[in-house]
Amino acid sequence: MNSPSPPPTLDHDQLVTGFRALGLTSGDKVLVHSSLSSIGHVEGGAPTLIQALLDVIGNDGLLMAPYFLPPLYEGPFDPAHLPETYTGRLPRTLRNWPGAILSLHPSHPVVAFGLAAEQVTHAHYLASAVGRDSPIDRLAKLGGKVLLLGVDQTANTTIHTGEAYANVAYWGRPRPDRKPGRWARLPSGETIYVPLPETPGDSLGFLHIEPWLIERKLITTGSVGHAVCRLMAGQPLIEAVVEFLHHDPAGLLCTRPECTFCPRARQYISESA
Repeated sequence: MNSPSPPPTLDHDQLVTGFRALGLTSGDKVLVHSSLSSIGHVEGGAPTLIQALLDVIGNDGLLMAPYFLPPLYEGPFDPAHLPETYTGRLPRTLRNWPGAILSLHPSHPVVAFGLAAEQVTHAHYLASAVGRDSPIDRLAKLGGKVLLLGVDQTANTTIHTGEAYANVAYWGRPRPDRKPGRWARLPSGETIYVPLPETPGDSLGFLHIEPWLIERKLITTGSVGHAVCRLMAGQPLIEAVVEFLHHDPAGLLCTRPECTFCPRARQYISESA
């Protein structure tokens, strides 16, 4: 019996063609959530993927990716001694890209490269993790886009930004399973305590909003290699989340019996009604 043939190898030029066909273009500022393995075999791995994205968005573009830290990470946050992010190979590789900037935040840093990278990452420790005035919010306000590369809406952190703007009853409430703050070491050497009042909750219910976004024609879908991709404009996405939650404040919560966040969130909603 013949063994199945391995999937075709994708090179840099094929990736560039795929990203352009999806709708990325020169000057785009894009937040990428990714699963490299979903694409198939990429010649050169994550560096080839990053270079293809950078070649598409050009010198006036901005590439950003989440470099979120494990929930049980004790810290203190120190860019020189950080654990690897759980958000994949692309952000781990982009962090070491010459000229890339890692935002200073002890739970939800991002890594950015390109025009406006300093602007979107500036003093992240003084701002929300992923809510108002976070790098994700700043990117959206600059006309940025969100690319889900081989991942679904459960990876879409910009939806959390929408929760913040909707001011849902559970946003910003204390979480018994998380510490209320972490220590961070600044480039000056000073160590400060950073409160984390807006730690985002569960995201497995985020799949509920996709039909709403599709109905409003806010998602462009396509494929790059074997990966299903979704491209969205950040600011309209945030506004759609706000509208969605005004219709149903519990609309983004999951129903998993083992979830410790969403039942408490529903209680907060009920108490605020």
